[in-house]
Amino acid sequence: MRETASRWRRRPPYFLGVAPFYVKPPKYIGETLQQNLQHAQALARQGRQEQLEQDRPVFVPPSADMPARPMKKSSFQKAVRKVVQTQAISEVDVRAAKKRVLYPTKPKSSVQKVPVLGGQPITLETALALRKQVFGNGGDMLVPAMNEWLGQSFCFNDADTPQGYSLIMQKNSVKGLAMCVQGYILKHLLFTRRGPRANTDPTALLRASTKMQEEALVGALSDILWRAGDRQHVVLCLTQENTYLTENPEFQADGCTERVNTFDFKKQDELTFNLKKYLFEFLSEDGNGMLLLLYSVVLSRGFTKLQEDMAGEDHPLIETNATIHPCVVTLVLTGRATRYLHNGIIYEGTEDTMAKPKTGILTRSEIGLLVWARMDGSGGGGQGAVGSRLKTPSLPIWVTRCNDAYGLLFNPNRDLIRDYHAENRFDLHYFSSTITQTDATIVTIDTRNQVAVEEYNSPPLENLIHTKWAGADINWNGTTAHV
Repeated sequence: MRETASRWRRRPPYFLGVAPFYVKPPKYIGETLQQNLQHAQALARQGRQEQLEQDRPVFVPPSADMPARPMKKSSFQKAVRKVVQTQAISEVDVRAAKKRVLYPTKPKSSVQKVPVLGGQPITLETALALRKQVFGNGGDMLVPAMNEWLGQSFCFNDADTPQGYSLIMQKNSVKGLAMCVQGYILKHLLFTRRGPRANTDPTALLRASTKMQEEALVGALSDILWRAGDRQHVVLCLTQENTYLTENPEFQADGCTERVNTFDFKKQDELTFNLKKYLFEFLSEDGNGMLLLLYSVVLSRGFTKLQEDMAGEDHPLIETNATIHPCVVTLVLTGRATRYLHNGIIYEGTEDTMAKPKTGILTRSEIGLLVWARMDGSGGGGQGAVGSRLKTPSLPIWVTRCNDAYGLLFNPNRDLIRDYHAENRFDLHYFSSTITQTDATIVTIDTRNQVAVEEYNSPPLENLIHTKWAGADINWNGTTAHV
């Protein structure tokens, strides 16, 4: 009892009556709290930071009433923290800023040119069959259309700008394939958001950064090739410095095909990893990214399946004017190079002939397709009417072919496809990468009030939109109808 009473009497006077039960008195360095704060402030002004980093106790001169007691480092740091929090920006902050370490930041573009290792060099038989399937003319001689595709790669507009999501089309001949890739780029920019971008405003995602552009392009190429290979087997074409067919008299070199090395993948993750590793092959200004993609799609699909998809039609994928055949669009969007756009299989025949099947679109596509041409009004171009599996895709993105001119319509809101109420009034972004399109083109579609449509007095783009939303009122919002 005596020991407990003496301990009670030794408690600091300012601690009496604070707690309804006994609390062990804290360690201190002075007689009062005011002396403790004054001492800590003096240490901060004098710059004695080294004492805060030492593990030994800190002592202060004893007072008249109480002998000196050591204070642990943790208690002293708490007192200093109170002083620093109560004062304004002082020399303590300046000293902390001087100790700050500056680390080098990453470059804006992570694409680096690395040597292409591994793979199988292209053989003479594969090279001849590949050029014949793509450009025709036997494959042994160069055709004028091939010059339009050599040296064409994927190039984005300036990052962090309103047009940062879009590709630059250097030549009109490659525009059809580029617009199909652009559709998948928008898919990854707008509808496959993860992490911090999940709740970002969709319109802000169109101002894509350099990193977002590269990631979207990798995802787009991976989806296209994986779908063309029936999600089982993909052949990726990349070029090396070595040439393998230069000494063969049966093959005329073009600067790209003879340097192709093929890589086989059976998992999409491995394909995506290698696309990211060798992305410079598709982004290099002096590269052949467009042609390498087309070669990869053809080899992934296989020559035999391509002939079955095209109903035995012996027609090259690139026309004589260097534009793509309509089958290339369906090959990239659906994985099958069919020339028919209707749903399912239709059998046609006469009483004297056996009915022949015409295979169209078998499953609903992620990226849609809208077609219109003034020559026949239906926009078939020999392909027939467009079925609902292309008109109503899984995502609100449509590749457009209007009088054989390719473009893209899209809406950042996914509910446009999920909820039919969203189709009462909505906006569509139109992108065509033409010289006349300097700003974003946004048209407003209103399906609540049906209007009379005069086909020959309406702009071609309005006629194309009416193939999906018949009789809808279309407002260009002050933009000149350049299509």
